[in-house]
Amino acid sequence: MKSAMGILSVAIAIGASLVSTMAWADADEGIQEIVVTAQRRPESSMRVPIAVTAISQDELESRGIQNVSEMSNLVPTLEVNSAFGDTQPNFTLRGVGMANEHNPNQASPIGIYFDDAYIAARADQGMQLFDLERVEVLEGPQGTLYGRNTTGGAINFISRMPSLQAGSDGYAEAGYATYNTFSARGAFETTLQDGIAGVRIAFSTAHGDGFNKDVYPSEPAANSTDNDAVRLIYKVKPDERWDVTLKLTAGNADPTQAGVYNLGTGPNGLNTTLNTSRQAQGLSFWEIDSARLGYNSLQNWGSELVTKFKINDALALTWLQSYDTANAAFTQEGTGENSTVLAQPLDTLYGNKFTMLNEELRLSYDSDLTKAQGGIYYGFDEDKSNSYYWLLDGGADIHQDFDQVRNSRAIFGQVDQTLVSTLIATVGLRYTRDDQEYKNYYSYVEPAAVSYTGQRNTAPQYWVPSQGSFVLGSYDAATGQIVSGSPYTLNSDAVTGRAALSYTFSNGELVYASFGRGYRPGAFCGQCFLNNPINLTAPETDDAYELGTKSYFFDRKFKFTGDLFWINYKNQQTDEQIGLQTILHNVPKSRMRGVEFEATVQPIPEFRAGLSAAYIDAIYQDLTLALATLNGVQQPYVPRNSGSAWFDWQFATYQGGKFTFAPNLSYQSHVYFSPYNGLAGNGPLSNPQNTKLNAEVSYATDKYSVKFWGKNLADRQTFADGLDLRSFGYYYLVQAPPRTYGVTFGVKF
Repeated sequence: MKSAMGILSVAIAIGASLVSTMAWADADEGIQEIVVTAQRRPESSMRVPIAVTAISQDELESRGIQNVSEMSNLVPTLEVNSAFGDTQPNFTLRGVGMANEHNPNQASPIGIYFDDAYIAARADQGMQLFDLERVEVLEGPQGTLYGRNTTGGAINFISRMPSLQAGSDGYAEAGYATYNTFSARGAFETTLQDGIAGVRIAFSTAHGDGFNKDVYPSEPAANSTDNDAVRLIYKVKPDERWDVTLKLTAGNADPTQAGVYNLGTGPNGLNTTLNTSRQAQGLSFWEIDSARLGYNSLQNWGSELVTKFKINDALALTWLQSYDTANAAFTQEGTGENSTVLAQPLDTLYGNKFTMLNEELRLSYDSDLTKAQGGIYYGFDEDKSNSYYWLLDGGADIHQDFDQVRNSRAIFGQVDQTLVSTLIATVGLRYTRDDQEYKNYYSYVEPAAVSYTGQRNTAPQYWVPSQGSFVLGSYDAATGQIVSGSPYTLNSDAVTGRAALSYTFSNGELVYASFGRGYRPGAFCGQCFLNNPINLTAPETDDAYELGTKSYFFDRKFKFTGDLFWINYKNQQTDEQIGLQTILHNVPKSRMRGVEFEATVQPIPEFRAGLSAAYIDAIYQDLTLALATLNGVQQPYVPRNSGSAWFDWQFATYQGGKFTFAPNLSYQSHVYFSPYNGLAGNGPLSNPQNTKLNAEVSYATDKYSVKFWGKNLADRQTFADGLDLRSFGYYYLVQAPPRTYGVTFGVKF
């Protein structure tokens, strides 16, 4: 904890240095107030006794963030990783995350919400970020007000809504970037009746080649860009008491699979199983040699209806309903190398059809001294999984099928009571009941004659169950049907909640202390196709303690937020790769502790800068896996130190337009992708410490704009994820993007 206190001292020193040395010029206005709905009601982010970061669409774009996979360092303790390129990201906040669990059937400990509606399917969370009002990132367990209990935090993507002001307006942007990437996005809004009804439609499209060149003849580049999305929002306020919003969304994506950096376990990176070597082939860092490159195909659509009714000046009722579907088919040649020994060393097809439903009814009360809300919640999601694995030239050709159904019910309430002056006490409780079922499941191993033709997103029709050896389920020769195994169930409940005390000093500084308990239900192993019975885990809980402060200084020209946190974790879920299997485990005890801060300075209207940093000590306190005891080992996907710095400088004007320079720098220390954290031969599954630079130069008038941007300008060679596949002779690593740059033109109308 000495390191944590040291970083906080450095943060305070930096703030003091800025205060004492900067020539503060008079400004028409200071740093703008950001209104958030972190507690399900509009309030200033600086008045909320929660570690919450809100960032607008404009800020996302100036920092080069256009999709969810680029959100690392959006807040100091946020990491985003994926073994599938931009698809199906893993989120980690304050050391709490999915670790190396990549099965799509799992629920993330970081709740992902789209306009307050929970998105259960992880394959549906790699969304494009366009036409948003803001993104809110809440750190720490969310065990009271949010749709599903989570142990790590919540990220809420909030759409830009129709304003209901008379007239019509909109914008459009088009851009071109490296790897022949064309993108366009825009929105159009019109008011159907002034102050009463309006509609807004927004779209995003991007298509381009991948940044991983595939040297195998006639194969496309890996990690390509291919996505389209559209959103329509209809809003109506027939009078001051009613507010109804209907949202419809649709999306389609079909990019090539992530490139695989095949680091062999033999001398000089030799893969002795495949008899391949990147070094011997002379492949560059961003090159692969894959004969059957896969695709990440995803189609989704959804609807959401939010009805608000103001009963009187103090009472209001909100009813949220949402329904979403997502169809995913991820194919992959998982070695990234053209083997001279095996024709089909590792080919997979992950097929998943998701259905998601949310129903939430909330009643809120608001007076001068008391603010309260309570409600009931019901959530349903189903995953129909159908997957194929072609391994080692038929050494283990496996077909796996299952249906997973989850039902979550909750009743919750929270009260914020002003005790004396500006001392506010917060108490919230939630009771949750989760019922899960794993059914219609089977898995069998086919004879070696079965082979994969390479036709993407298409399962072979010639698999014959009667010739297979069943691991789960069985084949009934009399009926010619597969007989599923008996259903598995996981039922659990929990009481969670939050308690906090906050005090606002006369100068506006907020200090708070809080305690929160989070809960995540147990899980079914998504790839236990060779285990009978399958692997199950118990529910996990965590207790989080936090001490924080938020304040403006010097007429709102300097803003500072800082937090100390300590999390005690029980039964944290983690993953271990053993041969062909991924096995879920419960960690009896683990702990995260750390410190973070964010500072923003705006001495004059034309210049704004920010600095953020975090230190996290996240360890397993009691964990033994197959190869080692890991007590005291730093957890994966958690850099001990991370930070970012940025500024926006309007450095010149010309004919009514402004030139702006907006660079940003991000740093993270060494990160491991395995729970072993370098032990038992897992050292190569990691990403070295690195610093990356992005920048944007733009010129904008009230109507037109042009932006020149670049990402990873120093062309740092880093990894986005990794898996232990030493049973196939190599470490599976995924390259992060190289240097990219482009230009974007925009018009407002």
